[in-house]
Amino acid sequence: MNIWLVVANPYAYDKAMWKGISEAQQNQAKLRVVFFINNNSINDVIGELGQTGWLGSNPLHKLQNSMLDGYRALANDVLKRVKRKAKEKEVELEVQEVIERPSLEEYLFELVEEDAIKIIVAGPQLLTAKIGKLPSIAEYIEED
Repeated sequence: MNIWLVVANPYAYDKAMWKGISEAQQNQAKLRVVFFINNNSINDVIGELGQTGWLGSNPLHKLQNSMLDGYRALANDVLKRVKRKAKEKEVELEVQEVIERPSLEEYLFELVEEDAIKIIVAGPQLLTAKIGKLPSIAEYIEED
């Protein structure tokens, strides 16, 4: 039995983090945490810059790589902080790697197959409107 914390917002995830820690304590379950990077979001931003003529193809590629590197660095910081907070509360934690995929929804349905009893997602308000149907055990927490 696992509680999953999926962080999709590197700047605001406290509500979801504490909810995940609390759920793990209440269910005497392991908390598994993953940082999710939506490839499509980054590609959309970069694509718009190219289409409007702000950047050529080579600078676009460099900017995309730079943005992904920045998100990966943020992800490591976020995962370290979650690890510290879970340890303070004596919650067993397993940190997963950073996941880079085009669809958060598809990934959440994959987690259902991995013995998840609850999935807590920390996401930005901008992503809320783009989220389709979530698994019944998933809770999306909009972070400010």
